[in-house]
Amino acid sequence: MNELLSIGEFSAQCGLSAKMLRSYAAVGLLLPEAVEAWSGYRYYSTRQLQRARVIALLRQADVPVDDIARYFADPSAEQWERWDREIVESSEARRKALAEARADLLADVAPAAPPRKGTAVTSTLNSGASTHTGGRESNQDATLVAEELFAVADGIGGFSSGDVASRLALDTLERAFAADRTIAGLLDAARQANEAVWRRAHSDGTSMGTTAVALAMTTDAGAVVLNVGDSRLYRLRDDRLEQLTQDHTVPAELLRAHQVTDEQARNHPHRHVLTRAIGVGPEVEVDHAGASVKPGDRLLLCTDGLYNTQGPEELKALLSSDSDPQQTCDRLVEAALARDVDDNVTALVLDVG
Repeated sequence: MNELLSIGEFSAQCGLSAKMLRSYAAVGLLLPEAVEAWSGYRYYSTRQLQRARVIALLRQADVPVDDIARYFADPSAEQWERWDREIVESSEARRKALAEARADLLADVAPAAPPRKGTAVTSTLNSGASTHTGGRESNQDATLVAEELFAVADGIGGFSSGDVASRLALDTLERAFAADRTIAGLLDAARQANEAVWRRAHSDGTSMGTTAVALAMTTDAGAVVLNVGDSRLYRLRDDRLEQLTQDHTVPAELLRAHQVTDEQARNHPHRHVLTRAIGVGPEVEVDHAGASVKPGDRLLLCTDGLYNTQGPEELKALLSSDSDPQQTCDRLVEAALARDVDDNVTALVLDVG
């Protein structure tokens, strides 16, 4: 994780005005690296400076924004030759800007790793769900309990319509997955959910986004978990509680890179800043992996309002009770409220029978 910069700091270093940065973000050309989950404030990273400078140089060469966006979506050496032919009669200054942009550009994109296969689930799944506004004025969390699909979403608090984003994302996910229950269908459903929130934001002239974590029983890969943001999935098995998802936050990224300690991550000033969220850009990278699920397991899908108030041992103790899933959810939420939680709180519990 590179250093995060405010839009003003990033503007000063890359040469693009804040107004231009916002316009490029609106068309998906240069999206912020992270977003503050509470305020909705967006941050850029130092690793984006090169791309920003390339864009600035190409615009100096009068290359249209749409052409630049198409190039970054599908880079090709031929495009540089076409641009060069188009401006061959133009001024030397424009040709120099194009050459500088070409020299600065590095576009090494690693291929995506194939998904791991999950475990086929033939057992029954009993579920319960509970949500509460907690310390917020409105509840921007949402839950989904559908056929072979369970999910939790947390609308980004500082964005207007965070509740709309979380509900829209889960409704779209449910509808799309119902049409194709394969792992490919699940990933396409996540893509559609992101696109639905992104399009809704633009049609309403506002900003919105959401986290999401889901467990799906696919027809070809068994149980598959996917997540974007910092909502989590835990599994309790044989008296051991394990987190099956990775958070997409600044301190979590730094922790995985061994750049901070656990204590530093817990107290990091950007601990609420998400590095990924649904709907804040035209595309989003979704983590997905097969999940081992067997009879006797108890699964918990939850938002950060829950796990930020209770440590792993407390969660384990509540999940280890003999209560049914709905009673367990209610007790988890009540425990968070007893700690004067300052966020929405949501829990969805699944028992594998």
